[in-house]
Formats: sequence, structure tokens, C-alpha cells
Amino acid sequence: MKKNEHSPVPQPYVVELGERSYPVHVSPGLIGNVGTLIKEHISSFEKCAIVTTDLIWEVHGRSLLESLEKKGINVMKALVPDGEEAKSWSVAEKLIGDLLEYGIDKQSIVIAFGGGAVGDLTGFVASIYLRGVSLIQVPTTLLAQADSGLGGKTAVNHPKGKNLIGSFHQPSMVFSDTNLLHTLPRKEILSGLGEVVKHGVIADQTLFNFIEGNTGKLVDADPDALAYVVNRSVAIKGALVALDERDSRGVRAVLNYGHTTGHALEILSKLEIKHGEAVALGMIVASRISESLRLTTSADTERLRRLLTALGFDLKPPQFAPIEIVEVMHRDKKAMKGSIRFVIPTGIGSPPVIRAVSEHLLIQTLESEGYG
Repeated sequence: MKKNEHSPVPQPYVVELGERSYPVHVSPGLIGNVGTLIKEHISSFEKCAIVTTDLIWEVHGRSLLESLEKKGINVMKALVPDGEEAKSWSVAEKLIGDLLEYGIDKQSIVIAFGGGAVGDLTGFVASIYLRGVSLIQVPTTLLAQADSGLGGKTAVNHPKGKNLIGSFHQPSMVFSDTNLLHTLPRKEILSGLGEVVKHGVIADQTLFNFIEGNTGKLVDADPDALAYVVNRSVAIKGALVALDERDSRGVRAVLNYGHTTGHALEILSKLEIKHGEAVALGMIVASRISESLRLTTSADTERLRRLLTALGFDLKPPQFAPIEIVEVMHRDKKAMKGSIRFVIPTGIGSPPVIRAVSEHLLIQTLESEGYG
């Protein structure tokens, strides 16, 4: 790999959706140019609402605010709770009230400035407020920059499961400044790297190889190394979204690799297990199932396990009984007609397949991995 191959791509990646296509800008130091780039792309507005958290605003808010105000944009700020607490119907209702109070109208834009939870909540509210207003995503976590910040899926949670109340609402633009990631705790970097590894397994062996060779830089939040993996991840997800925007053809479903088990672990742990950590554990389970189905080899599973361990993931299974995990999986929105569907890898960088997996094989796999 060339020395400069992980430098940021100067031109944005464009998610091709016809008239609703949108650019995804990824580079270190981008936040100071957000106002200029928005005005170049969306000229007919003067007012925006930034939805963020106290912590994000305290650390990064000034840079974004100055970028917008120097272009004459009238900025309002709406604060929401941190993390998954933001993704509730009550928080969504309060945010709608704030937008009404601020006078946000159809000609305004709403900016999601935060991690995946802020993006999910803000996207959902933008999709239903006045029957839909323009949304811009400015993700501040690796997980959101590499995955959830694009694609248009929005949601809040329900007591019976994650993301059960939601809609599709594509952003007008996405801005991912990898310089923002150096303030994240290592646990948050790891959470995002789980999704980045996922992209490498399902679609991009070059990305997987890069992660193997740059674990130290990535964990230490080197902005150029992160810009490279975010750009590769955006290209992978963006291409799948363009083919299957509303997740109705099965093409986009491959992005759920590691998520069937992962979501169950998040729910059972009451969200104490971070999303990327849960996905990492889920990828191992899916790879072991693939071995049983003779679709991949133990060598691929062990290569994946070595990489996740080198990045710092704790792959010791949480002590939930396999039958508990299976019961939660049956409630997952990815379940169909009572069957538990898995994205099954077929090799590093090779297209996965989607299969219904029997409870017997699933419980057997979980037990062999040490669950329960």
C-alpha cells in the first residue's frame, strides 16, 4: 500500500439516489468549512437548528457555530441527552416542541451534531416535523462517521427493542471531520472500529488488510488513518444504499453482519455493552455458524478474532444464557416469519449470504463460544 493511500479524499463521496443524491465529505479539519460547503450546496435558507448534547457542544460547538455564523446563517441550539437516552419518544416530542418554539420551518435545516444516537433521533424528528425538513449530519463519533451517519435510517427505541419506531429520511449532506475523534474515549473508538472491521469482512479485503497493518494508529485516533477507513466504509455503505435505499431488496441487509447477535447482547446488557463491541462478538458468532455451514474456514474466523483482539476488543462472551439470547433475537425486526436470519460471511472481503439459522445450531454455537 502506498504511503499516502490513507490520505483523505479531497472530493466528497456521492450517495447516488437520483434527485436526492447527497455528498459525504470526510477529512481532518473539515468543521471550519461546513458553513461554506452548506451554502454552496443549499443556498435558499437562513436559519438552522443544531441538535447536540452538552458535552459535544462544550468541546466542539464553537468551531461549528463560527463556521455557520460567518456565512450569515442564523443558528439555534437544541440540547438532548447523551447516548441511547436520547432515542426515546419523550425526547423526540420535546425536540419537536423546541423546533416549533425556535420557528424552524420548511425552509430551515436541522443539523445532527453528535454520535449515532443524536443522528438517529434528529433524523427521525426531521422526517416527521412539518412532514419532513432538510437534515444535515455532522457525526462526531467513529461509529457515526463510518456507518450510521449516512443511509437514511432513523429511529427511536421502544421498551421491547432498539430502533422499533423509525423512518427513512436521507440527509442533504454529511460532514465527517476525523480531527473530532481524538477527544473520544478509547472505548468509543473501538465501538466504531467494530463497524469498520465489519465493512472489511463483507466487502473490502484491502480495508481489512489496512486495519491489520495500522491497529496502533487507528486505536490512537490518527486522523489520516481514520479518514482512510471512514472513506472506505462510506464508499461500501453508500454503494449498498444506492442499490437498496429502503432495505427492501435484501441487498442492504448484508450491513447487518454481526448485528443479529449484537443487538440481542445490547438489549440483555441494558446497553452496557457498546454497539461496536456487541457487533464484534456477533461477527465471531456468525463466522462460527458459517464454519458449521461450510461456507468459510476456521482460518478466517481466527484471523478475524486476532484482529479484533489486536484492536483491543474483549471477546470474552457475556454470561447470558443462549436461550435468553435466542428469545431476544426472535423479537428483532430482522426476524422473518419466526425464523432467525443471519448474515453469514463467506470469507474476508467476499460477499456474505443471508440464511435462516435453526435454534439448535445457534444455541450449539453460542455454547461452544462460552455463552451461558
